[in-house]
Amino acid sequence: MTNAAYAGFRRQAVPAQVAQKLQTLTIPAPTRGLVLNENESYMQPGAALVLDNWLPTMKGCKIRGGHILWSTLPETTPVISMFNFVGGNQQMFAGNQTKLYNVTGSSPSLVASGQTSGNYVASQLANQSGEHMLVCNEGGDYVLHYDGTTWTKFNGSQINADPAITPPPTCLNGHNLTYVWKYRNRFFFIEGGTMNAWYLPTNAFQGRILQIPLAGATTKGGHLVCGFTWSLDAGDGIDDKCVFYTSEGEAIIFTGSDPSTAANWRQEGRYAVSKILGMNAHQAIGGDVLLATVDGLIPISSAISKDPSQLELASVTRAIKPMWRREVDRKRAQAWTMFKWDEFGAMFVAWPGGTPGDYTTGVVNIATGAWARITGWDAMCFGRLGANMFFGTQAGTIMQTERSGKDNGAPYVATLVGGWEMFSSQASTIVWRQARAQFTTRSGGQFYPQISACTDYVINIPIAPTATPDPGTLDVWDQGVWGPTPGFTPPWSPSNPLPPQVAPTTPEKDLYTQWDQPAAPPSTVINTQWVSIGYTGFSHAPVIQVTISQTVAPDIEFISMAATYDGAGVNV
Repeated sequence: MTNAAYAGFRRQAVPAQVAQKLQTLTIPAPTRGLVLNENESYMQPGAALVLDNWLPTMKGCKIRGGHILWSTLPETTPVISMFNFVGGNQQMFAGNQTKLYNVTGSSPSLVASGQTSGNYVASQLANQSGEHMLVCNEGGDYVLHYDGTTWTKFNGSQINADPAITPPPTCLNGHNLTYVWKYRNRFFFIEGGTMNAWYLPTNAFQGRILQIPLAGATTKGGHLVCGFTWSLDAGDGIDDKCVFYTSEGEAIIFTGSDPSTAANWRQEGRYAVSKILGMNAHQAIGGDVLLATVDGLIPISSAISKDPSQLELASVTRAIKPMWRREVDRKRAQAWTMFKWDEFGAMFVAWPGGTPGDYTTGVVNIATGAWARITGWDAMCFGRLGANMFFGTQAGTIMQTERSGKDNGAPYVATLVGGWEMFSSQASTIVWRQARAQFTTRSGGQFYPQISACTDYVINIPIAPTATPDPGTLDVWDQGVWGPTPGFTPPWSPSNPLPPQVAPTTPEKDLYTQWDQPAAPPSTVINTQWVSIGYTGFSHAPVIQVTISQTVAPDIEFISMAATYDGAGVNV
């Protein structure tokens, strides 16, 4: 047969005028986190429009772990606040509207009852007599004292004011002190509903309190909400400042070690910031203090150097301003709290309240300032025990985070929508053909990411994919622990013992074993297969969804996405 007979079977080049001219592009992971304040038509790389349950790292975005039940309070009412005692033994406490519990273990024990508020604040001081923690609440109930072993409810015999003061203060006999903090080895207090602050002698945890009237130090009125120490060097020192914060968003700053002596106590300034969202809505980070206000998360250091109209430029939440405003409008009635989890490298902001399916929590990477959102956490407040983080819920339960691949037994979905991508051609209509994503995960782990896209500035998130297969606890050689195999019956028993010459010299359970010690296998980089996208538009945003339902916390980090596309013409 001649070569001509095979001519019809030979591959022929596609005519140049109809050949597909595919181009490629790499889209990096949104390490800048949520960015909701940039112009959609010219977003910079590394941004995300939706980042639910993905946490931005320095090099990518990882999926958070789930939470498990730690403790259940007897009352099914919201856990309003949590705090911990750090001494010879670390302990954690949680309060609802009328009671305070020790929740160090899984079985809560009652500490105080008959309270008028569950919004507590605690401060701890050590002197020659030991550790002393004073606890106040927003209702102004009598101050609670804890020495690591015994709780005492202080009354007028332990904390009192000078009866000669006219008119008599509402805290005369230790009642109506709503806030406590430590500054220069002294306990300071706030008298509820007033502009009066009070303090104890140096290193004292009880006794006569002395007044600091601050009504004349403000211009907007209101009352004192909270106070804190602002340390410029991230520690206790002579540069520490005492900050009093009012309900109208004014910060009054003093320095000195003895408020009773004019030579050793002076006001350094009064600054307008913004209304704070709760008496515990502030957090010290390094040499600064962040305030959760109606206008965003604002560093106190910016308040002294910028006009109030310019504070938004210094706001830590500038990138998520629309989301922050939305949460303030929806949940301002509840007291907000903040928690810095150093071991995790993040800070959390409780957006309290909501209904199932609408629970949200803000989280920011401390090192990069990149924001994300956590869904599925009914977080009213936060606590810690050792290096572990917990949150209290509206149902009266305490949950421990990063301890599972499920949210209290239920699967959860991690959803990522990247920033709008113009494929380097803002004026053209683009067909996004295919995409392939790169992840790091532990060796042997399996997960099924669903990759899609949105177009033309409209965010449409597909139905979540099926749950990722449970890889279980992966084990490696020399990392297991010998233990009995479930359901296995050894060939001997007390009624049928082995002969003496072959009897085991170690317990019988040690001879029939399983590898049951969770190991930490090394991470590996995986690429998904090319996935057809097929969306046409003048702007595109990548979408990645993963449903998590497994035994252990996931170890999945998104690195980047490769895309193939071609032009479909110029928009007219």
